[in-house]
Amino acid sequence: MRPVWSNLGMLRRQWVARTGLTQPSLRLSLKQPRMEIKKRGRSKMSHSKALMVAGAAAISLISALAQAQNAPQFVQFPANAMGAVYKPAGGAEARIGVLVMHREANYMPNIACPEFAKRGFVALCMNSRFVNNESVVDWEQIPLDVAAGVKYLKETQKVQKVVLYGNSGGGVTMSFYQAVAENGPSVCKGPGKLMQCGDNLANLPKADAIILSDGHPGNPILRLRSINPSVTGDINNPVVTRELDPYAPENGYNSKGPSTYSEAFKAKYFAAQAKRMNELIDIAQKRLASITSGTDFYSDDAPFSIPGFDAARLQSLDLSIRRTTIQPEKLLKNDGTVSMEIIPSIAPPRPELAHMGRTFKEGSRNGLTVRSFLSSNAIRATHSMDEAAIDLCSSNNSTICMLQHTSVPLLAAAMQASFQNLIVEIEMNYIRAATKDKDFIVVEGATTGVTPCTNCAQPASAYSNVTKNFFDYASGWINKRLQ
Repeated sequence: MRPVWSNLGMLRRQWVARTGLTQPSLRLSLKQPRMEIKKRGRSKMSHSKALMVAGAAAISLISALAQAQNAPQFVQFPANAMGAVYKPAGGAEARIGVLVMHREANYMPNIACPEFAKRGFVALCMNSRFVNNESVVDWEQIPLDVAAGVKYLKETQKVQKVVLYGNSGGGVTMSFYQAVAENGPSVCKGPGKLMQCGDNLANLPKADAIILSDGHPGNPILRLRSINPSVTGDINNPVVTRELDPYAPENGYNSKGPSTYSEAFKAKYFAAQAKRMNELIDIAQKRLASITSGTDFYSDDAPFSIPGFDAARLQSLDLSIRRTTIQPEKLLKNDGTVSMEIIPSIAPPRPELAHMGRTFKEGSRNGLTVRSFLSSNAIRATHSMDEAAIDLCSSNNSTICMLQHTSVPLLAAAMQASFQNLIVEIEMNYIRAATKDKDFIVVEGATTGVTPCTNCAQPASAYSNVTKNFFDYASGWINKRLQ
């Protein structure tokens, strides 16, 4: 196998061949150390493969998108973060930049960047240093990568204002960043925090607005609501308690359509999810204490794979759970008009989760470590579906917590066909946000990726304008506040 830097060099040459960009314009450095891999005790080979897969996929997709715009430029950032910058066609200068990133997903070809570039903005789609590798995510380091993007837009692209755009898990990424930029590290450390951030997060440059596009409440709250509490015992020898099994027909599961669970089962299940999460936190904290004290076999981190940690979200199975907005909200319809109403989710049920929950890839999220679990997947609670019973700020990966510490304008947009049925969660992000300038809208028929739903009750043609409608709305919202 080629050394990783040789492979990255090959990717650079492929980029040049496909996009026609000259090598200097790529700004690609092959000298960044692989320190995060070593720090977490992971295989250098495995993360090298992840970087190559991400880079190859990004190059393929970005070059296709580039046909309708000025060709995007590849940008290498410190610590193996990377990005693609999209500019308006015709060389028009932009005063406003939009930054797009997720904690670990490959967002370099995200739909937002070409769409915003079409509308006159400079858009930077970034991958964090943890791209495609959930198991090595050190959440408290994420703001450093976002800061690199903000600085690049301001110093290199010379924009005057920066908008943070968070799609799905990017929502909490951007909320966390702005909270730290406005308040300093004090917002992410102190008593009650499962993990502490460091003073290296001081003096980060502030952004000027936040857009949450189906930006969920944070990875730990998703895991809290997706953990299967019927799976207990030693994590290497799990057992299933039938009375809590969400996939037992006698409990209400339907393998061919929507499931229907009794109120008694739901109450028991939601409390058991919180109990299971707290138990795992206790185990992980005990293990981390032995690691840091030098009494563990490992000196940096340790494996922490959890059977049944995902794919058991009742509201993705039972369509009666959090199905409509809490209050009348704005619905952006396919014809471009906006109405005010109680809005239902149109996401179809997901009975396939029963199979996915028994896989290592989905049910255990490909495996975590003690640190990545505590940093980006854990939160204290006594009831999984009651925000008042969740210690929202025990994790720094918590959108609601961080939005209570931001003051810039906020646009929260829920996609009506979100595959995780997030409509209420995103509405609650909006309701709880501290900023005085905030807006909430639901995009009719849109999926989390801001594309038309193809497996809803209505045909995809009924939602053919969702991409244009949303980015037109978001662009107008930005210009009204920042131009």
